[in-house]
Amino acid sequence: MSHSIQALIFDMDDTLVATAPIWRDAENTLLRALGHPDFPLAERCKGMNARDVAATAHRELSGTMPLPQCQRLMRARLLENFGRLPIEAVPGAMALVQRCRATGLPMAVASGSPMQAIAHAMDSLGIRQHMRVLVASESVERGKPHPDVFIATAEKLNVPPGNCLVFEDSLVGVKAAAAAGMRCMVRPSIPGSIPADLAMRVVRDWDEVPIHELDIGIHMGSAEKI
Repeated sequence: MSHSIQALIFDMDDTLVATAPIWRDAENTLLRALGHPDFPLAERCKGMNARDVAATAHRELSGTMPLPQCQRLMRARLLENFGRLPIEAVPGAMALVQRCRATGLPMAVASGSPMQAIAHAMDSLGIRQHMRVLVASESVERGKPHPDVFIATAEKLNVPPGNCLVFEDSLVGVKAAAAAGMRCMVRPSIPGSIPADLAMRVVRDWDEVPIHELDIGIHMGSAEKI
């Protein structure tokens, strides 16, 4: 079986869209409600979806607030933030999308954000039309670092997981891609957080991604080998 790249899958948060302030405020809102505003939740949960972030806070802090209430609070504030805070691209991300688009390969987003937030962010940046598939990890049984969201995305693209290349920023995202059997390019949002041997390549900036050097294959007649 050929393992040439036949599809490109992007994480969204801090890979394409600079959403750290959006997530941080939602996490801090939950932590204040639990009475632990200084707990390092963001560092522990980078790349997870809202459901799993809230579950981690509930488990680690043993709060009196029931888990479903924690999850509702976290998710509601997150969606509110996507609606009221600026949606800005990660440096180099839009140029990367355009270079990837030139390959002719199908592209997708597989993110821990809720679907409403993914669609809103992609529309705000003007790139939703370039993404054949949008998948939220809330829609699968297990979020990152489990591979479920990437496997589901590959299935929707009709491409074997081994022929997908993922673009990520977080350790849990890289682990999810590896567990799915996918190669991964990483621009770490937390410097030094990604072991070099866990990813295909770790870059400091998306401009360093050598699209022209990748083993690009033909998928359903839509892509040309470059």
